[in-house]
Amino acid sequence: MESLAANLSKQSSLAQSSLKLMDALAGEGDLNRLVEIGYEMLGNSILIINMSFKRIAYLNHSKINDDPVWNEFATAGYASFGLINHYTANKLMQIVNQSQSSFIWSDPYSKYPRIMSKVAINSKQIAVLSIIAHEKPFQEIDLELADLLSKAISIALQKNKFIHYSRELMHEEFIIDLLYGKKKDRKTIEERIKALNIKFKKNLYTLTLDISSFDKSKTTLLYLKDKLEQSISNSKTVVYDDNIVLIVSCDNSRQFFKSEMQKLKAFLKNHQLYAGISRCYYGLEEVQEHYLQALNALRLGMSLNKEEYFFSYEEYALYHFVESCSNIENLKKACHPSLLKLIEYDRENKTNYTRSLYAFILHSQRITESAKDLNIHRNTMFYRLEKIQDIIDIDINNQNTSLHLHLSFKILELLKIDLP
Repeated sequence: MESLAANLSKQSSLAQSSLKLMDALAGEGDLNRLVEIGYEMLGNSILIINMSFKRIAYLNHSKINDDPVWNEFATAGYASFGLINHYTANKLMQIVNQSQSSFIWSDPYSKYPRIMSKVAINSKQIAVLSIIAHEKPFQEIDLELADLLSKAISIALQKNKFIHYSRELMHEEFIIDLLYGKKKDRKTIEERIKALNIKFKKNLYTLTLDISSFDKSKTTLLYLKDKLEQSISNSKTVVYDDNIVLIVSCDNSRQFFKSEMQKLKAFLKNHQLYAGISRCYYGLEEVQEHYLQALNALRLGMSLNKEEYFFSYEEYALYHFVESCSNIENLKKACHPSLLKLIEYDRENKTNYTRSLYAFILHSQRITESAKDLNIHRNTMFYRLEKIQDIIDIDINNQNTSLHLHLSFKILELLKIDLP
């Protein structure tokens, strides 16, 4: 009789919990509300993390100061690299993915046992539900309650796709279309950017990391991808053709290379990865072209300078230039894009900065001789050079850049393209 009563009580509790979850899903059904209901059902703190070990929802009514793993997610919002290495080695995510129902997990890193449960959309695991036995020990019914909660979370993630999982997929699909060159029309691209609510700053770069020899036993690819996007502000990341590709944007290119790229170089060295970055460009219709630049920088850099981990196309453009010159039709493409930008500026504004730059290059960057050749005052030459750097946003005193600009002027002469 007691067993029958206990079973009826259990079924009643499961039914009531199901009704609460259904009511929540019928309304707004956001993750925070579901986690609150989960806490009422289970009486213990709850955490939901995505496949890159990043927290996406969390409820902790009592302070948990003596469980270091829980504290990492509670304070930082994601797992440390060391913790990810540990769980990757223990194949925790694989175990969760292969499990058909919730289970109890313990490990040396965690003081309190956990209930772990898979959250999936269309049979694909996208997150993990974790419940910690801190407030009270687990009861037999808790595993079934966790199953109910994880299914409700799956429904909520599908229902709110523009806020959670699917929005990221839509961003990735859009960027992959750009990399394939499927989207070339600026107006169409601008409409898609507005629809997806993606914001880019004026200066764009394509950054490519080679992951063909990435060691998946040390960490997950999703973690690496998310970590890069967190480390480099104003970036969007996809995995594409054995590469991680980032579309990066900034307002100030010099400041970007001084701050963001220094962090990236340390990251690459720490993970023994190699990356190439394109030149700056200004429209997303040019993503495919600059992805190829990044690939060429990566290829040439790894071939010529294996001791480094980061390769800028600006530094390897001359080598690529030599390769390109085997075909005369490619010559104009080999011109420095900043020079073409300056020519366009002169034509639109009826100025003559291009000729001033050419004089500066021809006279080996000597200002007095350049000013004399142009029959202008030395101070006027100073002003023009500062203006030129503002317009094209590159260092014209850089030796490789100067050489490439010089060769570009010669190409324009060869192609009989007159300077403004």
